[in-house]
Amino acid sequence: MRHLLKRATFFVVPMTLATLSIGIPAAAPTDLQDATLTCSDGTNLELALDAESLSQLADAVTAMTLNPAGDPPLACSLAQQVPLLQSGTSLQRPLASVSPRRKARHVRNAGRLQSRTLSASNPRYDYVVGGGKAPALGCPVLPVSFGISAHVAQGALPTTASGTFNVGSPAPNGFCQGQFTSKIDCLEVTGSLAHLTAKVTHATGVFGGLLGMEIDVALLDNGKPVDVAPDMMDDGNVDPPEPCAQGKEFGGGPTAPDQPVTNGNAAINDAP
Repeated sequence: MRHLLKRATFFVVPMTLATLSIGIPAAAPTDLQDATLTCSDGTNLELALDAESLSQLADAVTAMTLNPAGDPPLACSLAQQVPLLQSGTSLQRPLASVSPRRKARHVRNAGRLQSRTLSASNPRYDYVVGGGKAPALGCPVLPVSFGISAHVAQGALPTTASGTFNVGSPAPNGFCQGQFTSKIDCLEVTGSLAHLTAKVTHATGVFGGLLGMEIDVALLDNGKPVDVAPDMMDDGNVDPPEPCAQGKEFGGGPTAPDQPVTNGNAAINDAP
């Protein structure tokens, strides 16, 4: 018996070495799902995301809808592209109509190969999308609404980023009545942490003094709102006003994600 095992061992080792020299086929990539993010500021992104990232992005879009910020409020929608083998085309459906789990099953049944082919054709982006309420966003007294949609193509310069960051609402909000709109001019994403800068293009009420200023925002994505730790964020002023520069918070320290998102969700994607 020992002799047989020894012979089997001698047989397996050469075969293993041969396999390594020829090359083992790579494991199949995680199924990606094609989706389209559109926003009222002109954003129109064709994305290829795994099921978890797609679900979190859908939650972030919903949070933005429930906490309108800006005048007019920044608004986004998310739709999934479902491939159809018979026609070679795709069917666009709002994510709100079917659960991500059932959608993933439908994509697999339609054919994993085609799904991967469609996804591979989509560009990859670093992005930050979300909404909710947070303290210290230009208001020292109350949490205020915010909405954000920022993106930059994978591998592109951070200064080619675009999007919108809105804070506040035209509706009364106690001491902090007012709002501002800013346009993204830089986005840097590292894992679940994002830093962006933007120029304020419209401001009213208590935020009126920000008009024309360069601001920065730091965000930390800690997962979905149901998770134990909330997302964290804060904003600050950038002086001198340069895209991508580190800003300072109200207290004078560097802008850091140190204030909890009390109602909402921010989805951060670091493109692989």
